[in-house]
Amino acid sequence: AMSSQAAGAAANQASSQLRRSVAKKFAGQRANAYIDLPDPIKIWKIVRGDKVQVISGSEKGKQATIVKVDRKKHRVYCEGLNLVKKHVKSQGGQQPGQIITKEAPIHMSNVALIDPVEKVPTRVKMAFLQDGTKVRIAKKSGAIIPKPEILRQRRMPHPFGGPNKDTAPEEAQKKTASAQEEALHDALRKLTLMGHRVGKYTL
Repeated sequence: AMSSQAAGAAANQASSQLRRSVAKKFAGQRANAYIDLPDPIKIWKIVRGDKVQVISGSEKGKQATIVKVDRKKHRVYCEGLNLVKKHVKSQGGQQPGQIITKEAPIHMSNVALIDPVEKVPTRVKMAFLQDGTKVRIAKKSGAIIPKPEILRQRRMPHPFGGPNKDTAPEEAQKKTASAQEEALHDALRKLTLMGHRVGKYTL
């Protein structure tokens, strides 16, 4: 009888041969259709609205504000930096075709937060205050880097605006059910107390 180790080795060899045959069969087909995303970052220290400086690349040394963060691809968009031109097609004759300029993404490792005291790029560590609030600390000066005020604003306004969002007590206590509906509710409550079944549910 074949031992368990020999059986496992044979299974691994068969699996490897199958993978090689499949890879050889589909080699070169739809190579650009699948993009492996990087591993997610557990602690994201750069957020929208932060002041950063580019530390590598063609825009090295320039400072800008983060306008968008793509956490899945580890990219950030800096206002006015890494600009590219994009051709936009006309849309049904209402808007003619044009060439627009927009920000292209920059990898997050190529930017660094600005120290609020020293005004230079700095590395950041996370810490907790005495009240339990989690904050970002600049390693250059030890100062707290506050979260931008823009994070307090909603990107899309809430559809139900206004200060008085709760229903007034007098409105909530009004009876809106008709006499026929109240009679039906009373009958259902009596059936519930008696343990009658309606369909597959016990009322």
